[in-house]
Amino acid sequence: MTLLAAIHPMQDMFWRACEQVILRHSNPWELDDALTDWGYRIGPCAAQDLIGLDVVLDARGQGAHPTPVLARMVAEGRLGKRVGWGFYRYPGGGGAVVDPLIEDLVREEAWFAKLPRDELEGAALVDVLHAEIADQLRSDPRGAAACLGFPAYKAMSL
Repeated sequence: MTLLAAIHPMQDMFWRACEQVILRHSNPWELDDALTDWGYRIGPCAAQDLIGLDVVLDARGQGAHPTPVLARMVAEGRLGKRVGWGFYRYPGGGGAVVDPLIEDLVREEAWFAKLPRDELEGAALVDVLHAEIADQLRSDPRGAAACLGFPAYKAMSL
């Protein structure tokens, strides 16, 4: 199985929604922290860095309109952990370190898209994200829990 085949459509939908939440409300590390605090095994940005941002973008196919942050990051060579920088920096191949340049990149892309920003944090970020993908989560709550990596008992609260 290739990495492209390993990206489930629900996972991609979730990552797209996460990027919209980042563009409108936060930055990658705050969203990752809020989601892991809620119960996700790994934040969406850290997960994409591990897979490779170019792989995530390629998995969307030629016909799909890329999200602006992901497309720009790949164009700039920010491909994830294997090259040392993506949503986070990985100095010396080590653990993730916050990259303030990404916050600037996100704010620029929101400005270019004329998206209003309303800063949120913590549980409010999780609530906004879950509201954006509520229909998909409710259509298969246990499948969503398994695919997105959060405890199954929390699926019923969505």
